[in-house]
Amino acid sequence: MDKTILVGITSGIAAFKAVDLVERLKQRGFRVIVLMTAHARRMVNEKEFAAASGNPVATELFPADFDYQTVLARREVEHISLADQADLACVVPATANFMAKFRLGLADDLLTTTLLATTAPVLLCPSMNVNMWQKPITQENFAVLRERGCFFVPPAKGRLACGYEGEGRLAEIDDIESRMLELLDRQQELAGKKIIVTAGGTAEPVDSVRVITNRSSGKMGIALAEACALRGADVTLIQAATTVAPRQPMQIIRVESAAEMLAALEKHTPDHDALIHAAAVSDFTIKEAVPGKVASEKSLTLTLTPTPKIIDRIKTLNPDIFLTGFKAECNLSESELAAEAATLLHRSRADLIVANDVGQAPVFGADANEVLLVCGTKNYQKLPRADKTEIAAKIIDKIISIMNTKKQKKS
Repeated sequence: MDKTILVGITSGIAAFKAVDLVERLKQRGFRVIVLMTAHARRMVNEKEFAAASGNPVATELFPADFDYQTVLARREVEHISLADQADLACVVPATANFMAKFRLGLADDLLTTTLLATTAPVLLCPSMNVNMWQKPITQENFAVLRERGCFFVPPAKGRLACGYEGEGRLAEIDDIESRMLELLDRQQELAGKKIIVTAGGTAEPVDSVRVITNRSSGKMGIALAEACALRGADVTLIQAATTVAPRQPMQIIRVESAAEMLAALEKHTPDHDALIHAAAVSDFTIKEAVPGKVASEKSLTLTLTPTPKIIDRIKTLNPDIFLTGFKAECNLSESELAAEAATLLHRSRADLIVANDVGQAPVFGADANEVLLVCGTKNYQKLPRADKTEIAAKIIDKIISIMNTKKQKKS
């Protein structure tokens, strides 16, 4: 295999178990590079990891022969080079200290600096005392890192090295290895596919200064774009106003209004394989926007006119594109929400509609969501409330499943 895996070792007592993991990965044909913190080297001799990986262990941000002139001449820095080579980065064990530093974006050693620079998936495997793990600040760090796109193999329960019993043991190496292989396999699932994702809330001008818009944060759309990129797709993100930015490499086209989004889709839809239309497009625009700035002392009457239903135009632009749309309703029962989504599915000739009820638990601006995946009038799957990155991954799972089924039927 031509995949490169970075394995970060921090100073948990379970660090010695990672030697077995590194050996297994090497035996599978992966190129494994181990990065050790200074305290980790006091736990386990770096020679053990060098022997297990077949490569020198990376340990120093500034090696003894560091010379800035050499760096400027070569235009190469080790931590950036390592970050660029990685197909996957795994930290095992991930201590409470490491998680706190990484949550804050601190980069004070080779491991944290490299992880901050990589765009590869990052898998963290926590291990610590049960009380440290259960501490609110540690759980908060865990939640924030997961929200930001890190993957985890949570600690297991059992007898700990400190003598305590409880949750905090490093997960079994079999489980960590399986999760790593799963993440690597995922990177090929959408390889060769060109996918458009729309995200964020569009805005319609009132005058040259003011707009009317909606409450969309764009978090769901950005999570979907990242999920596609992590699975190997060539992603084009058509991005209206969002509170977050994508962390994976992709083409970004910025738009403001519904008309600009439609124009971008008319240009790019014909040569793409799939479109995930997650943007919250304005339903109304101002009939006549006022040039300049309207004086704030004056009363103002606005006439609103409906904007085009973009999702209804997609299949006319590209009949073969795999179309996923979003449907937001307010205070409906599950069956009613599914029925509304099914109506949109058939009207737009979409392949999948993701429906949610924005009148229940917070959705706009929230980090979590609960949705229905609707493929037909009575054919839907409920995804319980979870972090939007997790929901995005499951939506992509569903899209891939439907794509594969269609491919099999054609063949």
